[in-house]
Amino acid sequence: MAEDTLYETTYILATDLEEEEIEQITGRLRETVEQAGAEFVADHLLGRRQLAYQINHHSAGIYRVMYFKGNGKAVNELKDELRMNESIIRGIVVVANPDAIYEPTSSPEQLPELEEEEATREAEEPEAAQEAEATPVAEEPIAETSESETETPSETIPDEPEAEVRETELESND
Repeated sequence: MAEDTLYETTYILATDLEEEEIEQITGRLRETVEQAGAEFVADHLLGRRQLAYQINHHSAGIYRVMYFKGNGKAVNELKDELRMNESIIRGIVVVANPDAIYEPTSSPEQLPELEEEEATREAEEPEAAQEAEATPVAEEPIAETSESETETPSETIPDEPEAEVRETELESND
């Protein structure tokens, strides 16, 4: 029998879920993996993040990553569960790189919430703008161009002779 493959599942949950609902979904995904004969390894909270674009009217999501060792059957069962659960905005299952396993550096309580991150970013933006204004910028000299350099391609390509040639060819075919 072949050794089981290590898989990584990253999924995004809706932000309007209560903590116990999140735990139920996480538990259901774990059960799905184990019922398919795979070995559950870990599940970590990555935090609440702004999405790059809206997905099903969601602009933010709670990211989680789960690891398990199993086979294709477990992958298919998990993918089905990810698709069927309406509280999961998006999910993906890939073969994990054992050298790049995510280990959280802090507990979930220490992870900053989305609103705190945005407030920090907004507070830093005016400071960055002030620094940019204070930094002198050297002006570059404007290069002078000759008239031959500024000609557009349409000025150099004749239009009419081609049209006349086509008409002549068409007439000769009759």
